[in-house]
Amino acid sequence: MSGVLMEGPVRTLNCISEKFAVDFAMGIDVARQPWHSQQSKAFYEQLMALFVSGTRRYSGPAGMAPQDDLEASLVRLGVLTADLAKSYLANSQISERIAQLEPVSARTAHHSTAARERLQLLRQQLSLRLNRIEADLQRIDLLRQGTVHSEQIFSRWRSGHYFSFSPAARCYVALEELRWGTFGDAVRLGTAQQAEQLIEHARGLAISRLAEEVNASPRTRHYFHEWLTTPTSPGLLEHKDALTWLGDGCDIDRQPVSYSVTQSWQGVALGMPRICSAMRLGSALVDEVFG
Repeated sequence: MSGVLMEGPVRTLNCISEKFAVDFAMGIDVARQPWHSQQSKAFYEQLMALFVSGTRRYSGPAGMAPQDDLEASLVRLGVLTADLAKSYLANSQISERIAQLEPVSARTAHHSTAARERLQLLRQQLSLRLNRIEADLQRIDLLRQGTVHSEQIFSRWRSGHYFSFSPAARCYVALEELRWGTFGDAVRLGTAQQAEQLIEHARGLAISRLAEEVNASPRTRHYFHEWLTTPTSPGLLEHKDALTWLGDGCDIDRQPVSYSVTQSWQGVALGMPRICSAMRLGSALVDEVFG
């Protein structure tokens, strides 16, 4: 989906589809989406327009039109989860949202019986999908699969896929790809020892690649603007909006480095070091993304 929307490296980001499916679920039956910036809202709306144009007709059971807005949204969510939400993380978060909606639907008169039935159906489908994903992951070597995925993502970074972002943002995007993919699922479903090994492996890759970006040793310190400067490239504003949306949930106090890297429309957070090395920057981003 993201490939149709944008040119350049963003089209290869699997995390966009995963996060979009979750954001759609979180926005069902709420008065307004809790976006922290206009840029995040605008990028989400671009994704929504793309999704709607790709699936113009939503039908209820037996080809009937949905009876209310909730049922229409749930039909769309069913399409999203089937087509875009592949990770355990995305499916588990969507399942949690459905569980929150069920008691609301049961006690709210304006929701149709069809909507309540579709909620139950979607909950059952998500439960089955989560069980299947978990069973599939238990049959493989999680440490190996997580390691392979991390090597693939950092190889993609090395080959220039994330060039349109700042050096620090390239690292953040790579880590988000890991978080929403096989690596993240391995961290969540593996043993504590496996999770620690995978995270430390990603930390080493992040530090090494950041140092290569500025042609310096991992311990050489640089002013923060060198890490946060975005190169001029086609589609610059769209890439910035995508990054802002990806990091929309970053907390300025708990994740000051990620916040400063992604929310470029704001000033840098107080917790963002003004002079830092690849070692300090990469380690902080890993801790904030996987903490």
